Formats: sequence, structure tokens, C-alpha cells
Amino acid sequence: MANVQVLDVSHRKSEPNGFRIFRESGQNAILFLHFLTPMSVIIDDRLTNLARNACLIYTPGISQDYGAATETDRFENNYVTFRTATVNFLSRFEVILNEPFYINNEDDITRCIEWITWASANRMQSWEKEIEERVFELFRLIERGMVGISPKDFRDIQTKQRFIVLRGEMKLAPGEWTVEKMADTCYLSRSRFYTLYKTFFGISPSDDLAVALLSYAKKRLTDTGDSISAISTDMGYKRVESFIRMFCEKEGVTPGAYRKRIGVK
Repeated sequence: MANVQVLDVSHRKSEPNGFRIFRESGQNAILFLHFLTPMSVIIDDRLTNLARNACLIYTPGISQDYGAATETDRFENNYVTFRTATVNFLSRFEVILNEPFYINNEDDITRCIEWITWASANRMQSWEKEIEERVFELFRLIERGMVGISPKDFRDIQTKQRFIVLRGEMKLAPGEWTVEKMADTCYLSRSRFYTLYKTFFGISPSDDLAVALLSYAKKRLTDTGDSISAISTDMGYKRVESFIRMFCEKEGVTPGAYRKRIGVK
């Protein structure tokens, strides 16, 4: 089994004028985007207009909102969506995550993604290892091609990146996290972690975790037929009564009543 699984890939992919993508909860995968036409992205409710050769690396669980600069503009890009079993894959490269940046080696990156596209389309198991090696090569090319970032700016960006990646992982499986575990993951004291988290996101980690837990519960109640007991356990509750009480306090109804209200049997 390869350590890198390419889920979707395309080079010089064109879409209709004005095309836009919005994934509120992101994906449970890494997405690299290389824009070949002017684009606009929304990150943390902030609209940013980008020129050709802007790039974005979205980590799992991060909201994705990007598209053509205007409703009449072209949309063309290179992209790769993949999962990896390689521990700390992204930390091996000095690249910017979840924020746009520019590269100066468009042709090299396009050729690399073209090869991955071709090999993935053939779906030959014998190519798995080479596809994995090309994904590693792609990120080495990205690392070498980044422009316009000073060492100090890069260090500041890296600090926030660690928090953004952690927040995305927390939102994917909030029941597996506590504020203490989040702080430990960043090798920070709880007080220092709390201060930085609120500075970056405008909400405390404990409040953000509570919001993520409620959102996760509502999604499970809406999208699955899982029992309330199973959902409660996956959210980290030892007693289902505690989960039901929390849900009632936030939503004004029990989880079962909420499920009936939205028409899920």
C-alpha cells in the first residue's frame, strides 16, 4: 500500500467563466492548487484577489472558498488532492499552508502535475510508488519556487499555520480533542496557547471546541442513522445523558427531537 493516495488530480483544468468552489468543511485530504488565471479566495472572511501563479495548500478540515476573479473571468488551474500515511508529511517542506503564495517555476510544477495526472488515470498498481515519489517531488518544487517571503515573515506564518492545521484536525474529530491536548500538540503552556489561539481566530479554544462538537453532533444526526449513544461516545462523552443535556442546552431540544424535526428517521 502506497504512503500517498491521489484522490483527484488535473493539469491545466478549465472551468466555465466565473466558476467557484465552496467547501465549508474542507476535505479530509490535502489539496494543492496552482492558479493559471487570476482568482479570488476567501480566508477567514477576508477576500483576496490573486494573480496568475498564485498557489494554495489546504490542509484537512479547512474551509475552501476560491474561484475566478469575477463572474466573467476564466478559471484554469493545476491541482492535486491526496491523502498520505507519511507522518508529518507537510512539515518536511518549508511551504506555506492555508494562505496564498506565489511561485516562479510554473512550467516545472505543471509538468510534474501532468505526469501525476497521466499516471493516476492509467490506474496501474505498479505506478503507485512512482506517483508517491512525484508527489514528494512536487512539494520540493513548490518549496524551491516560492517567492517574495522573508525569513521572519515565513517564521510568523509558520506559527499561525500550526494553529490552522490543528484547528482543522480538531473540527474533523472534535471528540478526540481537549484544550490541554491541543496545547501539548503545539508544545505550549495552556495559557500561552489560549492567548495565541484567541489572537488568531477571535474565539477561545474551549469555545471553539464546543462549537465544533455541536456542529459534529448535528451533522451526525442529520447525515447518518447512528444511534445517539454511538454519537455520544464518539464525541468523548462517558455518559449519553451528559451529551443529551449539553445538546438540549444549546439547541433547546433533545438529539432525538432534533433528528425528527429535520426529517431523519
